[in-house]
Amino acid sequence: MSTIPQTHEAVGLTAKGEPLSSFQVSTPKPGPEEVLVKVEWTAGTSVTVWILDFKVIDPGYPFVVGENVVGEVVAVGEGVDEVKVGDRVVSFSFSDGVAGKASQEYAILSKWSIGKLPSNITPQEGATIPDNLVTAYYSLFDRLGLPVPTSLPSSTPPQDADTPIVIWAASGSVGQYATQLLHLAGYKKIFAVASARHHASLRSLGATHTFDYTSANVTDEIRAAAGGPVKLVFDAIGDEAGSLKPISQIVGEGAKVVFLLPIRVGKPGAVEDLKISTDLPFPKDVEMVPVGGRFYQHNEQFKRDLQPKIIPDLLARGLVKPNKVREVEGASLLEKVVTSVDLLRKNAVSGERLVYRVAKD
Repeated sequence: MSTIPQTHEAVGLTAKGEPLSSFQVSTPKPGPEEVLVKVEWTAGTSVTVWILDFKVIDPGYPFVVGENVVGEVVAVGEGVDEVKVGDRVVSFSFSDGVAGKASQEYAILSKWSIGKLPSNITPQEGATIPDNLVTAYYSLFDRLGLPVPTSLPSSTPPQDADTPIVIWAASGSVGQYATQLLHLAGYKKIFAVASARHHASLRSLGATHTFDYTSANVTDEIRAAAGGPVKLVFDAIGDEAGSLKPISQIVGEGAKVVFLLPIRVGKPGAVEDLKISTDLPFPKDVEMVPVGGRFYQHNEQFKRDLQPKIIPDLLARGLVKPNKVREVEGASLLEKVVTSVDLLRKNAVSGERLVYRVAKD
């Protein structure tokens, strides 16, 4: 194993308003319940675009981009027994500081935010998984209020197994994982809304009904298949015109709609602004529930089990299929990050996840 350097390369922002750049940061030592990981792979994320283009948050500077980490443990802190030096791990790391971010050669990760990467999952596949599988699980089994499965696959169907559940933007990364989780949990009416070219893939993941969001009659088709207004919806994209508006036309009084934050505003494929709530008219007493994936650890059971235990188990048993990988190449880490951001900004990613290698060796 190579010597851990005192400093290492990172890519992000050094000051507000500055372009993406490469810079050196100190390599910290892990504290209690922390591990130091040599980052091998990460994934492109829309969060970076939102920060760059819409200033959704002031992240503090320097700011390192990326939240999905696949890499090798090179040091462990006190109180870490779950992994050891040499283990390859996967993590959704949402630290506000520099140390836990992904687009850098070394990252400090909480032991509650890592799990061992099973041997049947490639590092590239692993990079597509943690943030959006965590978000899907949290959205369904906490925010939407579905009962937390005692096992997956479920040995007995849940009480509301025959209740239609709509996943809008099901072909996206979060939507794909949500589809698989509902199928594993025993739900029998999984309504996946996505482009027609993704319908076969979504049915292979567990969708029982598929709908083309570009159809002029898509809302009527969904209501007809459901036998009336829908009660449960997971909007896996959070787009005011593209998802929330048609969703407002398929739900009835007392329905529950969980949607990802932030809400995108603008024409399809051309985000013009972001916001956190909508003024669209929904039927009476519809409960609108926003979701930010990074808040899943407010649920103590999820904090304890989701990344360290549940996700590695699902992957090891082949129960959850990773997103299709699209590798972003470049002569430098900076070039890979910039290319990834440009592709996401142009809405040039569909049914797949951008990943890029961070490690130089």
